[in-house]
Amino acid sequence: MKLIVTFTLVLLAVCCSSASAETCPEFFHIMETLFMGTLSSYESSVEPFNPDPDMKEAGIQMKKLLDTLPVGIKMNVLKLSDKILKSPRCAGV
Repeated sequence: MKLIVTFTLVLLAVCCSSASAETCPEFFHIMETLFMGTLSSYESSVEPFNPDPDMKEAGIQMKKLLDTLPVGIKMNVLKLSDKILKSPRCAGV
């Protein structure tokens, strides 16, 4: 559970920072495949960004850890992330 909280906080910090006023829509697709997709769908979604071998392995390990969480928890994390990203605090940042 600590992993999911840490990951969500990092995700929100990135998405709500002033440096990412318009977050790439592909980023949200990657997050969805990370939480809800298969390992192969996640790997395919990040491949266009040419991750180096260490990045690929880190992503695979994170995906494997997230896959151990119940679906309901993963869905609620995605819902919370969406709610926060659409909130006035993140809008127009």
